[in-house]
Amino acid sequence: MAGGKGAALAPRSRSAPRVVAPRNKVNVALPFSKITAEEPVEMKVEVWISLAGLVVSAAGFGVVIWQLARSARPSEAG
Repeated sequence: MAGGKGAALAPRSRSAPRVVAPRNKVNVALPFSKITAEEPVEMKVEVWISLAGLVVSAAGFGVVIWQLARSARPSEAG
């Protein structure tokens, strides 16, 4: 009855393998040499409208986050 419930496991002859964390180094090249000064460009009405929409969206998102944070806290007013 070698495979029975009372059979003891044989001791391991060697230890578990050593875990070595990899060392990754990342070099980031920033393109500062490619930045050039150009003539100022006049912004068109469409660009101003898009920019205004982005600002309104960001403000609305901030209000939603503020309301969620406010509703998550218990009422302090009593």
